[in-house]
Amino acid sequence: MELKLRNFLNLYWLRPENGLITPFKSKAFENLKFESPSLDLSCGDGLFMAIHLGAIFENDFDYFKSTKAKDFSHDKMVDIFDDFNENYNVEFVKRPKIKIDYGSDWKQALLDKAEKLDLYKKLVLHDNNQLPLPFEDNYFKTIYSNSVYWVKQPEKLVSDIYRITSPGGMCSLEVLTPHRYEILYQLEKVLSPTAISILDRKRRENTPGLKELSEWKEIMQNAGFEIVEIKSVYPHKILMDIWNIGLRPISHLLIQMSDSLESEKRQKIKQEWVEIFYELFKPLLTIDESYSLENAPYLSFLLKK
Repeated sequence: MELKLRNFLNLYWLRPENGLITPFKSKAFENLKFESPSLDLSCGDGLFMAIHLGAIFENDFDYFKSTKAKDFSHDKMVDIFDDFNENYNVEFVKRPKIKIDYGSDWKQALLDKAEKLDLYKKLVLHDNNQLPLPFEDNYFKTIYSNSVYWVKQPEKLVSDIYRITSPGGMCSLEVLTPHRYEILYQLEKVLSPTAISILDRKRRENTPGLKELSEWKEIMQNAGFEIVEIKSVYPHKILMDIWNIGLRPISHLLIQMSDSLESEKRQKIKQEWVEIFYELFKPLLTIDESYSLENAPYLSFLLKK
């Protein structure tokens, strides 16, 4: 966990709250063996999966190498990471241990970034709101997805994931519950609507598929899956509170400042920055459990067809 914390902080350094939570996301499906044919459904730029599978990036490389940070303001929200610069290049110290057969996502720029990793044998552009998924029945032995809650009808998506899973195949699906944004609802009692908007950045609006544990269990079982295991991905509310606030409100400004630096200066600042947050966050890797499955904000389902 400590090595992954350092690697994820190096990747997400200007958003250290992401560096904190991603080791827990990785640990939640560490026992999932990617048997071929395999699928990473909503793979994004693939950087999280690469580190999960053992990659280590050069210190100079990170998540912020190609963004639309200069186009963002809190009055004009854009996805600053939906960007692909032709100079974008991934540099490895160590490559992932395996390759995944398919990666899919609904944003071409993210797939263009993922292609640079040479992690996925084939990349497919597809919006998961549009069903059926562009894959054959009973095809995949292994499927991972951390985004089924992003669609408007997650029960239909889960049913279609069941369709494309081969008999005996395994799926790891991560899902959100309404407990994810508790700190924002608490802060609404004391902060202005403008302040809440700055903190929220339309996250609650754009995650329509939030369900309680009992609802997610019903969705998985109604699709036909056997539930092998359910985990709370994060052990403690402190982690969620840090992530919900974090440096998100000023990340576009931090990215622009770092972009203005000469490479040597940027690397020097980044190195010290990562070390500071590593020391701050390392004790949280072993924090006691405070969540039960019933009140957990983020759940990991291991499923079998």
